[in-house]
Amino acid sequence: MTSMRRPVSVTVLSVVFALLALNAWAQVVLAASAGSGDPVGLVLFQTVVGGAAAATSWGSWRMRSWSPHAAIAYGAVTAAMLLALDPLLDLGPEARSGLWSGAVVVLLLGSVAAWYLRRALPRERS
Repeated sequence: MTSMRRPVSVTVLSVVFALLALNAWAQVVLAASAGSGDPVGLVLFQTVVGGAAAATSWGSWRMRSWSPHAAIAYGAVTAAMLLALDPLLDLGPEARSGLWSGAVVVLLLGSVAAWYLRRALPRERS
């Protein structure tokens, strides 16, 4: 079995996704411990976002071929969470454009990360 050295850019991407996971799960812990009054749906979204970010981080760190799929999942779930903020928190019409912009940016982030990981990671033979 040959060992391939992890590119620095993949290491950086892995650390970024680890920080995103940590941030999402910190929000979950704060909501649970402080009785913040956050809707259950939002806490569940944050939990799944943290899981997708952690999966992307772990998969890219271990150079697994499935990590691009985790990056796409992160982008999709995070974008869905941003779009759900208006109905969950009753933010009003002035917040909608910012939520849509943020959702597009996060979806692009996940897509670009997936594209890069697909190119940078070795292909597993079946």
